[in-house]
Amino acid sequence: MVNNVTISTIQNATEDEEKVLDTLSFFLPEIINETDIIAETVETEGNFGNPIEIHTITVEGKKARLVFEYVIDLLKTDERNINKIKDDLDLRIEKNKLYLRFDKQKACLGECKLLDGDDTVRIVVNFKIFTPSGKEEKVRQEVLKRLENRGVF
Repeated sequence: MVNNVTISTIQNATEDEEKVLDTLSFFLPEIINETDIIAETVETEGNFGNPIEIHTITVEGKKARLVFEYVIDLLKTDERNINKIKDDLDLRIEKNKLYLRFDKQKACLGECKLLDGDDTVRIVVNFKIFTPSGKEEKVRQEVLKRLENRGVF
C-alpha cells in the first residue's frame, strides 16, 4: 500500500555533512542498502544568503513499505510520539500522503521525537490509493492500524 517514502533535511553550512547523512539513515531499517535508495543533494542559499544543502533520500516499491513500518516503530519507542500523532493525525495527511517531521538533533543522537518546528528531518509517505475519494481516511486507518500493532520491527 506504500508507493514511496521520501526523507529529507537541510544541512546548514556549520553542520558536518557525514553526520547529517547519518541522521537521514537513522530512519532507514538495516535491510535497506544503497541500491534501494535514490539520493539527491541540492545546493542553494538560505534566507540570509548562507549556503545550505538539501539532502533527500527516496525509497520506492516494496522496500518503501519496510521504511514506513520502521518509522512507525521508531515513533512507538516514545509514548509522547504516539499521543502526538494520534492527536494531530488529520493535520499530517493530505490526499494519499502522510507528513512527519522529526527533531534532527535528537535523530543525530539516535532518538526519535516528533517535532513541529525548524531544523527537522521531514518524511513523506506516499500511499498507493486508487479511489477518487476517501484517500485521507484510508491513510488514517493504515497509520492507526500500524500504531496499534505493538510489535517492534
